[in-house]
Amino acid sequence: MPRLAATVLVLSLVLPWNAVLAARLELPDGQSVDLEVLQRQVVGPGCSGRLLGLKEHPFSEAQLSCDAFLSFALVQASLEGKAPPDVRERLKALLTDALGRARTPFRNTGSTQVAGYSLPRSVLYRGFLLLMLAGLERAGFSDEAHRTLFDALAAQTVEAFSKQPLLPSFGESIWPCDNALAASGLLLHGRLRGNEASRAAGERLAAHLVKLLESPGGFPTQVDAKGRILKKTPRGTVLAWSAAFLAMSGHPGASTFANVLLKDFCERVFPGAAACREWPRGVERAADAASGPIIGGYGQGATALAIAATRASEELAGWHTDLRTTAVLGGIQKHVSQPGKYPLETTLYVWASGLRSW
Repeated sequence: MPRLAATVLVLSLVLPWNAVLAARLELPDGQSVDLEVLQRQVVGPGCSGRLLGLKEHPFSEAQLSCDAFLSFALVQASLEGKAPPDVRERLKALLTDALGRARTPFRNTGSTQVAGYSLPRSVLYRGFLLLMLAGLERAGFSDEAHRTLFDALAAQTVEAFSKQPLLPSFGESIWPCDNALAASGLLLHGRLRGNEASRAAGERLAAHLVKLLESPGGFPTQVDAKGRILKKTPRGTVLAWSAAFLAMSGHPGASTFANVLLKDFCERVFPGAAACREWPRGVERAADAASGPIIGGYGQGATALAIAATRASEELAGWHTDLRTTAVLGGIQKHVSQPGKYPLETTLYVWASGLRSW
């Protein structure tokens, strides 16, 4: 299960995406995100491997996460005609960073040559990269080199999934939810590049993830290479993570995951506000690296990721609004108002606030 899910607690101020994204992203409450500062920080000094700079919240994948989420947000802005004029150059810089220093935390899964690059085999890394390349293609910014990499990475990912149903994120550890990124990436490659092998593999993978929702006890947190369940207790962050990424390709499984999340983990804590649990009702466990803080049984990571998960369907708009209200009450505005200091938190916020299927 990705530690990133826990860090999304800082998304707790997600607001509607209805402002012009240029040098600044203007928010409905009068605040704004300085994209010049944010881009310079992400591709320059980079994103701290500690959430909010705190040693008790390590996050080794921060750099790739910053690259990817800012990339996704810029693509969405471009599709809506709200991107800065140099959006192509911004996206290329983020991709270059993802292909470089952002690879380091994933190397314990081994590496493989893909279109001239030595890339990690991690399904989490592959998924992020596939989605970044899909964004370039969807926005009309791909060149021949991008398409060559996109096609080669998709082909190798399809081949890897032909050998086992789910792939590891780190070392040999397999979290099914991380495979949701690859599922959407392959579906988008199939659609955007007219590739039937990618489309079919993406459909099989997404269907497998949805099928796992029917596992005894619910969607498992961790499995082995043969698909045997190692950690069967379902978690709010895991369900929300899966829903949010399947939503990027518009797969109907996104709504399925989101509905299970809302039914089994989320509640309206008072009129107009909602929160989600990390652990199933009746299961009392402490917070960990994936959950973020747990207060009164409600997990900040699960609640924040649910804001992104409820973008899966217009039918979930009421939940989305109520979750966002809870988030705003958390006062996270102070973090996104300082993108140079909190680049990870800000890129996550911008992505989640504008998540749409491509």
